[in-house]
Amino acid sequence: MFGRARGVAPGIHRALGAGLNGAFLRHGSLLDAPDARRIDVRASITDPFGGVKVRRFENRARIDVFVALDLSGSMAFGRAENEDPVADFCAAVAHAALRSQDRFGMIAAGPRPRADLALRATRRAGLPDEIWRKVAQDAGEGRGVAGLLDMLDELPQRRSLVFVVSDFLLPEPDIEELLGRLWRHDVAPIVVRSSAIETRLPRFGLVETRDLETGRRRTVLMRRSLREAWLAHARERRASLDRLFRRHGRPAFDLVDRFDPDAFADHLLSGGV
Repeated sequence: MFGRARGVAPGIHRALGAGLNGAFLRHGSLLDAPDARRIDVRASITDPFGGVKVRRFENRARIDVFVALDLSGSMAFGRAENEDPVADFCAAVAHAALRSQDRFGMIAAGPRPRADLALRATRRAGLPDEIWRKVAQDAGEGRGVAGLLDMLDELPQRRSLVFVVSDFLLPEPDIEELLGRLWRHDVAPIVVRSSAIETRLPRFGLVETRDLETGRRRTVLMRRSLREAWLAHARERRASLDRLFRRHGRPAFDLVDRFDPDAFADHLLSGGV
């Protein structure tokens, strides 16, 4: 995580202050931490000032984990009912949160808030399967994420870990606003994209395109120069997003085609969260 947890219930996450569980931190005075169970006899005997020393441990606490899901129309691209990387990811995060004794919650919206997909932080049994079904059945519709920005106010005031799941096909000011309004939380951007945009782009021929957010259709004559321009734009878009996220101290995870648990675990271990 980018910051230490502020919860009070014992858990597995590094938290503020010292506690009774976790890794050994240092010795302290019995006067500062009056707990006779933590007295270290050896350290007390060797203390040159004759003080009684107690062991202090790293504090560990539970946290709330949320998914903030973009359900605008463009998020439907590359997702199938029986093979949905976004649903797989959300269910996996819910499962991991419950395994860690944390609570899981979700907000979801596109141009309008989706109260039917909002979930307060909970540890309810069967939650991962429930999340998978709900997300897989609703790929997204409409234009923009104004509803998601509005729903950010539904997140708790207490610092939480928030996975923002989106293709981030938004104007940069909108992304800046989204990250800015999540300032009190630990934020992990999850960039959803499909490799088909690049790998299945023909070198020559007529290509029919459709804007998933507006429904507008257009036929273009694909040729080498246009294909290279589209691919260059896609690469620059990814590089621009990476710079933006790193400027905010938020390295992103690329969710491409399918959810790879091993790759996601490597991302977390490398400092992605």
